[in-house]
Amino acid sequence: MNPATDSQLLTSSVLIPTFGRPASLRNCLESLTRQLHRPDQVLVVWQADDVESRNVVREFQNSDRLSVQDLHLEQPGIVPAENLALQNANGEIIVLIDDDAVATPDWLARHLQFYQDPSVGAVGGPADNFSSAGPFPKRAVEPVGRIHWTGKISGNMYDQIDQWRLRPPEDVDHLVGYNFSLRRNAFDKFDENLRRYWQLFELDACLQVRSRGYRVVFDYANVVDHYPTNTAYSGGREGDLQVKVLNGLFNRGYIFSKHFSARHRKLAYCYQIFVGNLSGPGVLASCLATWRFGNYFREMRLLRDSIVAFQEGWTLGSRSRSTPHR
Repeated sequence: MNPATDSQLLTSSVLIPTFGRPASLRNCLESLTRQLHRPDQVLVVWQADDVESRNVVREFQNSDRLSVQDLHLEQPGIVPAENLALQNANGEIIVLIDDDAVATPDWLARHLQFYQDPSVGAVGGPADNFSSAGPFPKRAVEPVGRIHWTGKISGNMYDQIDQWRLRPPEDVDHLVGYNFSLRRNAFDKFDENLRRYWQLFELDACLQVRSRGYRVVFDYANVVDHYPTNTAYSGGREGDLQVKVLNGLFNRGYIFSKHFSARHRKLAYCYQIFVGNLSGPGVLASCLATWRFGNYFREMRLLRDSIVAFQEGWTLGSRSRSTPHR
């Protein structure tokens, strides 16, 4: 990565959907005021009746410390919010950060440096997670940002051991939205066919980027601090299983069918139906889930509904394959 002056860096728009976390949003925006290279545009989407978050944005507008605009979305949703911001973005590079994340001063400059290479279409970095009790335990788990031939998605882009910050950047298959940027002409938009919680919307965007011949790069050294409060992705069987499990399986089927090659599609389809995992059960994983969570009849109903949801996503993804990106 060759150093570049501010005038050589491409213009940027930072997109921040927010909902119900005004104190976290304030910390996120404060971190953007401290950037060594300021973003050209910051777009914050406040949702539903969350006027407290809107008021936080307007504090920064009144202070002239940041070029920030607030947009309103009536029905909450991460992908519709990202797309509303995208429609209003004018930067050559689109940058995503969560409203509960805090960026280091060189965060944006590090992202933008990679786009000096015209082959790069997307860039991401890790997050260090924190709770009220302190930092989460560090992990040295690999692979990072990969999709296995079975369709297994390996992220491992969080709470990495400090030594990994010395690793050189590497090409990966996908990235995560809390620390993520894309070349604007390397993708269409975030896919609103996905169902909430819109699991894997970043994967779909990265596969759009790769389908256009661009590289997706992970920068181990560009870390954001993340203070998560959302328990939507926690394991177990508590919560709304339609949203947490079945919608996630729909999204998985949709993305696999939409993007994978013919051979890869067959392998991934069979693996999901007959094996799967605890968060997206197939036949084998349902046996394991029954042993771990109990309640045989619930797990069998969930297996039945999981296959239906995955197939529904798969069918829609197959139709989307014939629709060119515009």
